[in-house]
Amino acid sequence: MIATVQADTGQHPLRVLLVEDDEDDYLCTRDLLRDMGEGRFALDWVVKFEDAVAAMARHEHDVYLVDYRLGDHNGLELLNEASRNGAPVILLTGLDDRAVDLLAMQAGAVDYLVKGQIDAALLDRSIRYAIERKQMEEALRRQAEALREADHHKDEFLAMLAHELRNPLAPIHNAVQLIKAINLSDPKLNHARDIIERQAGQLALLVEDLLDVSRIIHGKFKLHMERVELAQVVAQAVETSRPNIEARKHELTVSLPTQPLHLDTDIARLVQVLSNLLNNAAKYTPEGGRINLTIIREDREAVIRVRDTGIGIPVDMVGRVFEMFTQIDQHLDQSQGGLGIGLTLVKRLTEMHGGSVHVHSEGEGMGAEFVLRLPLADSKGLRSIVTNDY
Repeated sequence: MIATVQADTGQHPLRVLLVEDDEDDYLCTRDLLRDMGEGRFALDWVVKFEDAVAAMARHEHDVYLVDYRLGDHNGLELLNEASRNGAPVILLTGLDDRAVDLLAMQAGAVDYLVKGQIDAALLDRSIRYAIERKQMEEALRRQAEALREADHHKDEFLAMLAHELRNPLAPIHNAVQLIKAINLSDPKLNHARDIIERQAGQLALLVEDLLDVSRIIHGKFKLHMERVELAQVVAQAVETSRPNIEARKHELTVSLPTQPLHLDTDIARLVQVLSNLLNNAAKYTPEGGRINLTIIREDREAVIRVRDTGIGIPVDMVGRVFEMFTQIDQHLDQSQGGLGIGLTLVKRLTEMHGGSVHVHSEGEGMGAEFVLRLPLADSKGLRSIVTNDY
């Protein structure tokens, strides 16, 4: 390795590694760097491909100038090596070949310069761009790492919060049952007892949703699969959601196919998916609305559609409704708002069953339709119970 000696300007010079097997080109590059400002750059020069790989592995340089032709190797091979340490590489070549230019960019080069066209201003601009790009990528990497760390802490907090909230629910429920066993003559006390029981039940459902999300995130969620007729799941889901639907005076229509459809599914979880969709429709539909639940067969899939005449979904929200903690309307009555994780569970649980879910809405005030697709059971049959880790 040959190093140039730069004037001492009191500032740290940028370290440049030139990978070049032609001494004349080295001398030309050295002079160009000097023309760009005495002391701005400290230039190191290597000739062999192997020496260049070793130098890059030491992470000692701010930018690399790499010749395209390096004996039995070429600069594109060196780009692959450089990509492992994130080093900014400017490829130098004596050929103005657009194909090589494209290959260099695809391999990770930040710039491509033709030797006969390089002057001090062009090289200066290219190096500054390479350094700035590296700094920007490093800043983005740090931001991404910080976001991942924050997301990890959020997941841990949710899991802890769910467990801590769950602990007092059992004694509250037991206390309510004890009070119910006592004949209270004061109707106000009976009313207060019923409020406690109803709100504790609502809180229990929210906590269970939080726990389910936490289990899925941490890969601890299991499905217990068995073969079932879809109509049985639909009946349970409707029964679960009926109080919410009737409380808001909605009209529910259920349409089933004439032939039974069989699925290999975790019954409790599929009931949870369908009831979440029905509860969502009830919540976001003004009183006296209509909810249609339709099931048909398409090829080897069961297609479940839940359509309502509700407030609809703004265009900019359609792609976000399945994201955790997303609320379609932040101004709704908070007792109806929930945590914004019901649809997240719908998507995750559906995908765990090998299916998919999509939503369509013409916009605000136009209602919404959720379309769930699930694979039908294989005619060869299923073992009585199968456990799938997610």
